[in-house]
Amino acid sequence: MSVGNKHSSKKKLQALTCALETATAYEDTSRFDLMVDAAVQLKDLLALEGVSLSRADKIQLLKTFTRAKVRAFMVGTTESYRTFRTLEMIGSDLVKLL
Repeated sequence: MSVGNKHSSKKKLQALTCALETATAYEDTSRFDLMVDAAVQLKDLLALEGVSLSRADKIQLLKTFTRAKVRAFMVGTTESYRTFRTLEMIGSDLVKLL
């Protein structure tokens, strides 16, 4: 992967992490779809483009991801629990990729 592609992939990763954080802050149910979408894109980016992350970047990503899972779980609806379970599965894959 060229330096330009690495930089572009890192920017995409930062944007997706920010999108996940933003979706976590929403107070309506649309956030669940946004959370899952951002999580899937993060996983795909790490899997397909092999972005190398610093330890601090990995920790920040995992903190953001964990916060999203907790927020989904705390809502207590069927939809939020489904989102939590989906994020839990994606999170397992993310940890393996990190």
